Amino acid sequence: MELVYLIIAIILLLAMLGFGFFHYFRLREAKRLEEAYHELEIANARVEESSRMKSDFIQQISHEIRTPLNILSGFTQVLTTPGTNYDEATLQEIRQKITENTERITSLVNKMLELSDAKSHTVMECHDEVPVAQIATEAINMSGIEKARHLSFHLMVSPNIEEMTVKTNLQAAVRALWLVLDNARKFTAPAESRQHEKPADHQQKVVLRISMSSQRLFFSVEDTGIGIPHKEAERIFEEFVQLDEYYDGTGIGLTVARSLARRIGGDIVLDTAYIGGSRFVMTLPITQKKAHRHDRRA
Repeated sequence: MELVYLIIAIILLLAMLGFGFFHYFRLREAKRLEEAYHELEIANARVEESSRMKSDFIQQISHEIRTPLNILSGFTQVLTTPGTNYDEATLQEIRQKITENTERITSLVNKMLELSDAKSHTVMECHDEVPVAQIATEAINMSGIEKARHLSFHLMVSPNIEEMTVKTNLQAAVRALWLVLDNARKFTAPAESRQHEKPADHQQKVVLRISMSSQRLFFSVEDTGIGIPHKEAERIFEEFVQLDEYYDGTGIGLTVARSLARRIGGDIVLDTAYIGGSRFVMTLPITQKKAHRHDRRA
């Protein structure tokens, strides 16, 4: 009789264990399905957001191209009107405006062309042997960040690389750094609707630091601008992503910059440990040849 009770107890125990395992796996599967559904919702939301951003991008590009075209058209009509004479100062101002708006259109067209190639993984040839400082100097000049009135710009170069040359693709390296500097310039400027948030006499700051470690060059662009949340550290490099729509921009600059950097063996990342603004770090591999000074001996 005791054996019968023992068998019944064992059967009940096994049944309870079986039910427990069934319930556990059912709950786990339900949780997995819930997580998958949640991820699908997020993916769908991002697809919708991407579609909206592309539409906004097209509208913005159309607006940004139309504005300088209208300005150029206006100046053309003014200059070609018979019987009109202008002093040299007025002509100089007109020439300056024509040049600025022509460059603006050229820059937009270049961005469009670069964006079409941004997803390419084709490695670019790196045959240019140039001083490291030249990459920074050309990028600074092209970005116009030194002339920006709303910020102070500083270039800091480590002594050990002041006379160093690097083998890279000069055009791609300069363009990538230029786009990062341009991003810093834009997002340290107060948006029109947010100018009240900081004192009128507050001046923003951007610092470009160039250093070297473990056979890699580091171009760190630090700014005191609006900053970027940690969770957006990768998303900010996606096409058409612009976290704050109050600021001017196309949402493709960082996408193109990272693509160029990676295709010449480097990369661009957001330093999430930086506080007080944003810090983007562009790295390039070093195939170096240091310049040698000739010894002068008596």
